[in-house]
Amino acid sequence: MFFVLLIILLVAAAAHVALSKPRTFTRGARLFLLYLLVGYCGVPMVLVSLWCLARPGEAASVLGFPPGGPFQQFFAVAYLGMSIISLLAPFLRRSYVIGPAVCWAVFFAGATVIHFRDASAHGDLSHGNMWLIFATHGLISLLLIGLIASGASREKTSPTTT
Repeated sequence: MFFVLLIILLVAAAAHVALSKPRTFTRGARLFLLYLLVGYCGVPMVLVSLWCLARPGEAASVLGFPPGGPFQQFFAVAYLGMSIISLLAPFLRRSYVIGPAVCWAVFFAGATVIHFRDASAHGDLSHGNMWLIFATHGLISLLLIGLIASGASREKTSPTTT
């Protein structure tokens, strides 16, 4: 599901860039970054965090955590905070976007390593499983860091121009 969401967001961002003027590399990178922050790290992760808070046992079993204990609630509150800072990106822009982008990039990079280790320990190193883990975690991390490195936070335009 999240891989499909990523594809939809990348296509929507590409269309937005193609239809916007002026069409500069930095502006395009900034639009892609905002689409990822709001559409992947923001809204869906707010929903995941609220689900984890409302139904911690169910969420634990789906996410692969042992049910019970406060871990799911700590996870959900952290996710909620990370999601909210992502949702602020379109309003605050400029260098502000570095914070949520780095936060999610570190999280998704770490989650990729953790998932790969877990899959390795349980013998589930199938190509499809590894690809899905990378596409929904590692790739997001690389995209976020790549977009920040490309200068997505440097362009100085007013919020009404996007």
